[in-house]
Amino acid sequence: MKKILLLLFLSTALFGQNNKQNIRGIVIDKLSQTPISGATIQINNSEKQTVTDEKGNYILTDITPDRYEIKVSFAGYKEVLIPNVIVTSGKEVILDIMMEDEYNKLNEVVIKSSNKASTINKLATVSARTFSMEEVNRFAGGRSDVARLVANFAGVSAPDDSRNDIVIRGNSPVGVLWRIDGMNVTNPNHFASVGTTGGAVSALNTNLLKNSDFFISAFPAEYGNATSGVFDIGLRNGNSKKRETTLQMGVITGLEATTEGPINKEKGSSYLVGYRYGLAGVAKLVGVDIGTTATPSYQDLSFKLNSGTSKLGKLSLFGILASSTINIDGGNSNSLYGNGNQVDFASKIGIVGLNHFKQINPKSFISSTIGVNYSNTDQTSYDFDRMAAVSFTKENSSVAKTAYNFSSTYNLKVSPTLFIKAGIQDELMSLDLFYKTKQNNEI
Repeated sequence: MKKILLLLFLSTALFGQNNKQNIRGIVIDKLSQTPISGATIQINNSEKQTVTDEKGNYILTDITPDRYEIKVSFAGYKEVLIPNVIVTSGKEVILDIMMEDEYNKLNEVVIKSSNKASTINKLATVSARTFSMEEVNRFAGGRSDVARLVANFAGVSAPDDSRNDIVIRGNSPVGVLWRIDGMNVTNPNHFASVGTTGGAVSALNTNLLKNSDFFISAFPAEYGNATSGVFDIGLRNGNSKKRETTLQMGVITGLEATTEGPINKEKGSSYLVGYRYGLAGVAKLVGVDIGTTATPSYQDLSFKLNSGTSKLGKLSLFGILASSTINIDGGNSNSLYGNGNQVDFASKIGIVGLNHFKQINPKSFISSTIGVNYSNTDQTSYDFDRMAAVSFTKENSSVAKTAYNFSSTYNLKVSPTLFIKAGIQDELMSLDLFYKTKQNNEI
């Protein structure tokens, strides 16, 4: 018998995919907020570089995904080094850069220092530093939470790992002020009681935040409502050149979808929207046992709409909407929570603000913000009547706080060594309290 062996050779065509990305943004004067034309942006240890146009915009194209250090230089300004700029294949890197005047340059001996903790607010002198979203996301045990990140700073501690309240130099956590894009806001955390400044899970989506300031003492006069510390948070603008969508999942942050893109490319207007839903709530919906009947459910929506630059200035609408609930069944021996008590707890947050920025001349600008923020907590406690063998509602409490904010500041750069900032701010608050209790089921 003859055996015939057929050898089949399959040729495989490999198609290469271009996974390179761009780094782009704008370079501006740190004090006057005016664009800097002709500044050089370079990737260290590389020949890749570009210069800003007449509007201060720049773009570095065809960048291979990796971690880079960016160097920015311009005559008369201090050189800026930005480490740990991460480029991924699926998303453009939007990197806005602020430069400071260089006062004197010595010919004999030149000593340079790079301080990445230098604050954005130039009126801050001591006990203040800036933090980036890269730091928040990489911090061990930070849970993508800015409050847990700063608990690692000198003079700051966290009293309880189950919440993100912070104690600054021994002061009460209630004395911490949260601020977003120039507006004082309510507690931006899930499962937060009205009047507190912390919670179990942060409602701040780190994918929407830009570099921000944290103050622990001797803060400028514009933060007059704080006695302990200040979080001055800023929301970034969306990509004004192309549409991008990010999907991700985390144990604490849950399922997340973020989308951004241009509204009008010519005007530079853009949108940025992010939505998150807690992973524990998803597990409960699909019937997955997570080891407790006290399942926390929380979700939040963050957004920022930017009008771009026009003769009237720049307008931006921003906001955070969040809700959270948990039902603690103390009678269930399998529960990880509760000590025999049964409690239903729910909280809601609503923050909406409108910011207006107007460049008056190359040395001065006006920034104004108006908005409203709302917070509400509802708590119901239950007890068990042994005589009647039934559960009954023992306590009801509800607290709602509404605050209306307005602020406006005038900023003038007189010289490289003299900067003037003056403004007004007003805050009107209302508080609605409800409390009811009873002793037993028969009442």
